[in-house]
Amino acid sequence: MKTRSRALVALLGLMVGLALIWGASLAVLSNTDTPTARRDAKFVNAERLIFYRLEPGREMRVRVPAEAEELLIVTHELLPDGTPYAPEKQYQYGLKAILRGPDGVLLERSIFTRTRQSKGQPQEDGTFLQESAFTTHADQQVTDEREFVLRLPKERPDYSVLYLRAAGANDTLLARVYVRAHRTLPLLASQKLAQARAEVRAGRATFEPFEKLSTDTRRWLAEEHWERLNAEGEAGTDYQIEPVYRTPYRLPLVEATESVQERLGAGRAVALNVTGPTKPVLWLWSDATDAHPQPHGPVTVQTLSADGTAHTLELPGPVAGSPMSHPLELPAGVHTVMVRNDGQEDLRYTVEGPFESWLLPTESRPQPGVASEGRVAFLPDTRRTEAFATGPACPVLELDIDPRMDAVGRLVRIDARSLDRAPSREPLHLSLTVLDAQGQSLGQASLDATPEPAPFESAALVPLPGGALPCTPVATAAQDAGSGEVTDLPAWVSGATSARVFLPMGARKLRVEAPRTTIVQLYSFLSSGQPMAASAPYTNDALTGVRWRNAPVDQRAWHPMRPANLNALMQGGARMELLSQVRLEPVGPEEERSPPSGDAVVVRPYGSPPVVEVLESGPADTVDMVRALSTVLEPGRAVRARFDARTPTRPEVRLSLKDAAALGNEVEVLLDGEPLHRFTVRSTRARELLPPLPPGEHEVLLRSTAPGLTALLNRPPAAGSGLRSRTVYPVGQGGLRVPVRKTGPGSVTLNVVVYTPVAEGATEPQLSVTVDGGNPVRRASVLVPHVTRAERTVVLPASEREPAMPVGRPGVKWYARTVPVTLGEDIAPGVHTVRIQSLGTGPMWARFFMFGQAVENTAPRMWNRGGWQPDEDML
Repeated sequence: MKTRSRALVALLGLMVGLALIWGASLAVLSNTDTPTARRDAKFVNAERLIFYRLEPGREMRVRVPAEAEELLIVTHELLPDGTPYAPEKQYQYGLKAILRGPDGVLLERSIFTRTRQSKGQPQEDGTFLQESAFTTHADQQVTDEREFVLRLPKERPDYSVLYLRAAGANDTLLARVYVRAHRTLPLLASQKLAQARAEVRAGRATFEPFEKLSTDTRRWLAEEHWERLNAEGEAGTDYQIEPVYRTPYRLPLVEATESVQERLGAGRAVALNVTGPTKPVLWLWSDATDAHPQPHGPVTVQTLSADGTAHTLELPGPVAGSPMSHPLELPAGVHTVMVRNDGQEDLRYTVEGPFESWLLPTESRPQPGVASEGRVAFLPDTRRTEAFATGPACPVLELDIDPRMDAVGRLVRIDARSLDRAPSREPLHLSLTVLDAQGQSLGQASLDATPEPAPFESAALVPLPGGALPCTPVATAAQDAGSGEVTDLPAWVSGATSARVFLPMGARKLRVEAPRTTIVQLYSFLSSGQPMAASAPYTNDALTGVRWRNAPVDQRAWHPMRPANLNALMQGGARMELLSQVRLEPVGPEEERSPPSGDAVVVRPYGSPPVVEVLESGPADTVDMVRALSTVLEPGRAVRARFDARTPTRPEVRLSLKDAAALGNEVEVLLDGEPLHRFTVRSTRARELLPPLPPGEHEVLLRSTAPGLTALLNRPPAAGSGLRSRTVYPVGQGGLRVPVRKTGPGSVTLNVVVYTPVAEGATEPQLSVTVDGGNPVRRASVLVPHVTRAERTVVLPASEREPAMPVGRPGVKWYARTVPVTLGEDIAPGVHTVRIQSLGTGPMWARFFMFGQAVENTAPRMWNRGGWQPDEDML
């Protein structure tokens, strides 16, 4: 009995113990399902990495190993506080990398990418249990990871340092740097593991699914191994660190055509460069939440081809929630597709097509690439340039001048744009003041223009309190404070108004002021010695009637300058980045010039060079030209000539023989069928005066049996073109020097008519033109629209005139073309010397003339720049 009682007690104790254990386990399990536990698990299951924080204007430096060939830069963008999460939003940011060695810069590159945010399982308190990347601060927003692969120069010193900073004016980035080291993977299990890691890395680097990447790209991702590099310096002083938690969580990969949702603001336009033949598709839709959907204004689609062919299509605006597709068909060649929102509401757009049809510089293409059969969303190629604002609420923009510079070194180009909240044609006013070393004014100038709004350009601004524009005392419109979205275009800029100014001797400082917010870019001139040409793929080959605007160039002559008071301007938010889309545009008409006033004046060279008389065609429809024209006479063919009583000279016949064997033959001149004059030819070139003739039109006939006889009558024909006598001068390598008198500040053009034995144009420079030995006297402190090139070489174009005939050389033809040499408004009045020299081995002749100059002083003209100017490469 006692034994049974003990067994019951033991069984009861066991049951109580099991109940306690079960209760404790249930309590533990219930506690793991609390919000706090779930948030703790989110941090426990994430990978914690230390990143270097790159604030705007700050940089970090990394020592590069001598054997390194490539660097991997892993980045996140740190979005401004308060940025709302939206899965469809995308963000674009850039990283500027500068590799320096002991002797200077080895590599400088700006790389841009697109990213998004991946979040899941939202909670009631606004947090998410699933995030691709996050920090310990709940209000910090971190984008998905993006990677940059930077190839290093093969030839570089053993010691080199990489400097990294954000390319945007107001971007904050998180970065880690790795160096690549390849390894072999002999085991199948290791290969499968590497394949899995490669798929994860592909999701971090691009929107494209792993299976759509090329075979080489997939193998490259699987075989590579990266080792981390540390920043140099002291933590907190030279660099800042930020812990980031990362997980494999990503939003589902979709086609790039579905993931890209670009916003097209009201009045804005986008330019996409495409290579045909291809059939891209334009999608338009509106994300407005109207109770009664209505079409959101018209959309204009224009395609411009490399041969100048343009097509325009007017499309109705889409209705909210109803995407519209518009197929486009582009023939072979290069094209720019321009889409403009002419409505009052913002729209969304996508232009999708084959990846190989997307015209974009190689370094800007998404890496890694996609398979040839893949379709992607075309994006504009946007160029970023530094600019500064001036206005009433900003410090005066100041530029320091080196006193050792020559006249060309003191040449400054000013590009000005207005900055507004809405498209505006309000006049732009800019004042320039030149100061000496004591701060005294040496000269003043003003730029006044009314530029057009530029729908293809925008400005990346620093967010200011109240949404104010830079240099504006009072905010004029609300601003979405730094959302960072790719399509966020908070302000309008105008097209560039450009002018040039030569600063006087003794100038030490240039001040630029404006009564309202104005974007200013300053450039100095440094000749590259090579003609300016756009970089691949934006070459000018096969372009007809169009040119590339905003295209990058391999060689440049104008180099940007930073103001001397840069820190003060940055503190006021006056530094920004100008965003300009690369596109084709028609070559506009040349600048309108007033017709020449006065008579054409022949200009004779200095000295006593040899002369040659030539005869060339000229119209006989004006009285002023009557005295200068002649009529060709051929034996046996009657012609009608005009005899004017105002012509003081006697009628005269000039004869030429091809062969001296024809000497001794008789020649008879008949007037209106009656014999007028008879004589014997006694030389191969002769002149014979005719008796005075009554005024009016008469028929003239020449009779002779002399073979190879040609004759000229010094009277114009009654109808058609006659021959004009010209005096030309041989142009050798010694050249000809011509005086040009400039009577006022306006421009004056010396017309150089060049004759050669061939009518075709040349491919190499054949003529050198120099003004005042390459150093003309310039007008200082005066804004001018163009700068006179003091030295240049000329490639002669094909002749479009009737051939000229040198006197006394029957059967010989010379072909003329005009080379204008303009002394612009930047050249000081006075007598200047223009020298031309032959650069080729063939014979060349020239004559010179210019028109009378206008007396009035015309103000300098301003214009909107149409891309880079090919004529400004050399002075």
